[in-house]
Amino acid sequence: MFRFGKRRYLFTTSKPSEKGMLASLLGGLSVLMFVPLIQSVLKAGGITGNRMGAIGFVSCLFSVAGITVGVMSLLEKDTYRFFPRLGTTVSILMLLIWGGILYAGIVFS
Repeated sequence: MFRFGKRRYLFTTSKPSEKGMLASLLGGLSVLMFVPLIQSVLKAGGITGNRMGAIGFVSCLFSVAGITVGVMSLLEKDTYRFFPRLGTTVSILMLLIWGGILYAGIVFS
């Protein structure tokens, strides 16, 4: 068998970011609260009580917390970046979606 040089191994001290995992969890919780909420609001024809609004507000708070923790985890040294990037991206997308829903509710009502 041919060998084209020495075998090279890369040893690293990087570890998974716990804050990044928390950011991903918060973004995922925001999505998991958003999808059934929108389905139930659409099923009710848009006429729902305060409980649905409170669930939406908590989902929005989860996305803000996910952005905050995600940015903090991106600033950590010697950590893998997958979970911080995932959590920050999902949380930003959810915050933009909630902002769009709020804007549409203000403009079209």
